[in-house]
Amino acid sequence: MAHWFHRNMLKATTDQKFEFKIPNATDATRKLCSDLKLSRTRLLDLIKNPNNSSDTIEPAFHSYLSLLYGFIWEINSSAEQDQHVGWPNPSKLRNVLVYKWTHTLLGANTYSRADAVYEAANMSVNVGLWFMKHAAMIAAKDDISMNEAKDVHTMLRRAAGIFTFVQTEFLPKLANPPPIGSDLDSRILIAYVNQCTAEAQEVTVARAVELKHNASLISALANETSKLFMDAANILRSFKPEISAQWIKYLELKAAFYRSYAYNYCGENLLAMDKCGEAIRALQESEVCLKKATILCQEYGKTKGPAHRVKPDQHTVFKRLAPVVKLTLDKCNRENGLIYHHTIPGEVPVLNTKATFGLVSPIDFEMQSHHPLWNLDVYNKLCGLTPATTEKEQNLPPVKEDAIHHSTKDPKNESGCILQ
Repeated sequence: MAHWFHRNMLKATTDQKFEFKIPNATDATRKLCSDLKLSRTRLLDLIKNPNNSSDTIEPAFHSYLSLLYGFIWEINSSAEQDQHVGWPNPSKLRNVLVYKWTHTLLGANTYSRADAVYEAANMSVNVGLWFMKHAAMIAAKDDISMNEAKDVHTMLRRAAGIFTFVQTEFLPKLANPPPIGSDLDSRILIAYVNQCTAEAQEVTVARAVELKHNASLISALANETSKLFMDAANILRSFKPEISAQWIKYLELKAAFYRSYAYNYCGENLLAMDKCGEAIRALQESEVCLKKATILCQEYGKTKGPAHRVKPDQHTVFKRLAPVVKLTLDKCNRENGLIYHHTIPGEVPVLNTKATFGLVSPIDFEMQSHHPLWNLDVYNKLCGLTPATTEKEQNLPPVKEDAIHHSTKDPKNESGCILQ
């Protein structure tokens, strides 16, 4: 709902030359290796810029995975390939190259594996991060159209789909367990899925406010969004604070903000049902949650971590909620004094947890089949290669990413959100 997001840095990797001493090398094997190198380099270059279009990134991503395919899975004859159900057997080429990657929360040190699945999984995570950054880029524009808001929603769902695919398909196939706290740690991937899903639902909440949907539905959507952010934060608590504190603060403040949102609309709904005392109690809780969110915003701005520092409490969406809550609470107090004379309960009203519309799910990611350059002859010629040996780890500089322009204009809509 807000036009600011916590975005972790892209992962760094070393150049991969895909150069082999192939006995009886052919033009086809040389072409495959050359295209692999060029495809990888191009993809890594493209994702540095969140301003690139998904129409550019997706083909480059699919092209690289299709070229890498034969290093992950066995290439059979056309007839065998057609008859095969599910994933093929592991490739005999899986461990002929060492792939070096840094991990978002683990600093500049590389973690190497002689495993093409490790390469595919890390590259996929990087592309998932690009989709998150691309969504943030669109959301940060001065003026955003309905179609662009839908694009933000779609990009975040695509990111969630990629992270889910890495978790369910690549992780079980890794030759060795991923490093604890790495981007391939299942807990990190689940946190990313929850965050992307919650941020996509922010768009849904904003639209529901703009279109003046039923207060009960808005409250339920905001509550579901709050819970997704908090679930992600709770997953990350198992890691050392020095590597996860900044990310957790962001998730906590978003959870508190949307809990405040949920109680505000819960209060509106209760007032419409002539339950004025309960409405006042809900709005009091909304104020408490908003104060907590404001404190967490200030703490987030001071916490060191891999993401760029921002001041979320200075954004319009934050500044607009407080007067809305106060206005509704003042109205409830007036009407209770003049009309209802209800006792304000000590118990906080239970939030609606069943949103009937607007819940978000990831867009399923499907890996492409092998590139046309792969055939049984090319695969067999490469299968004589010697497995790679372990290489010394190294420190890599951070990826130089293109900056995202952040709007300084205040939105003119009701929610204070630029997602119109």
